[in-house]
Amino acid sequence: MDEGAVPAADRPSLRQRLAAPGLIITAELDPPRAADVAPVVERAGRLAPLVDAVNVTDGSLARVRLAGLFAAVAMRQRLRLEVIAHLTARDRNRIALQADALGAAAFGVRTLLVLSGDPPDRGDEPEAKAVGDVDTPGLIRLLAALNAGSTASGRELEGRTDLLIGCAANPGAPDLPREVEKLAQRVEAGARFCQTQPVFDVEAALRFAEAVRALGVPVLFGLLPLRDAERARYFSRIPGMAVPESVVTRLAAGGPETGLAIACETARALAPHVRGLHLFPMGSARVVQAVAEAAGPWRVPAA
Repeated sequence: MDEGAVPAADRPSLRQRLAAPGLIITAELDPPRAADVAPVVERAGRLAPLVDAVNVTDGSLARVRLAGLFAAVAMRQRLRLEVIAHLTARDRNRIALQADALGAAAFGVRTLLVLSGDPPDRGDEPEAKAVGDVDTPGLIRLLAALNAGSTASGRELEGRTDLLIGCAANPGAPDLPREVEKLAQRVEAGARFCQTQPVFDVEAALRFAEAVRALGVPVLFGLLPLRDAERARYFSRIPGMAVPESVVTRLAAGGPETGLAIACETARALAPHVRGLHLFPMGSARVVQAVAEAAGPWRVPAA
């Protein structure tokens, strides 16, 4: 275990943290492009003292990596860390999705973030075929059924699960009412928390927070330190991921630390008004620590 990490048995679970006061911080990691979990477990160990949970992606950007559920199990067993494993509908039918969820729960990974998954033609195997047996609300309902003690078809299980189900949202989506409606559908299906895509516009994030407040679901807003202006322009071309021109200008004029400084400013601006922050730190504990310190006045340490 990473020195200084608090064993999960001695820390509140994410479920408990969501029910208690204080800003929640999570951070996301990608599994390696190799048959070796050691590097991602080591990175998770560095993040553990700084966050309430670590997300593990599932074939993000439709690229081949070590399966996220296996990495999540390794983190849980070796670090006793609270892990949020991503589960995408893209690659599996409902039989495999339910089997994987049962397997994750059996090995102590009981928090799952449900996603549709990036289209295969955007990844490194563009000829792959997406399964798409269920959509995101449908997958949430599958997991909610497991919690109720049955399969999706209604067949009784030999024991119910206790999964904490999360979903995603995009505060920068051009059609805000439609994005709010989509989140409402996911909450109705059984989602109990939400983590968002990276936000670069504080005002847009606050508008989204206000628009979904009545849903009663905790929302953790994504933060991604941008490396440079070129990267900012790349994100600007992704639908719903608008980067304000003021941010692009600062990145073009500033040095390598400008992106992190902007992320910390965003954290300070959002922290008094939101339930939590979800970091895309590219495996950097230094980034997570800087943002956590920026949000410090609203942070209740996991203890």
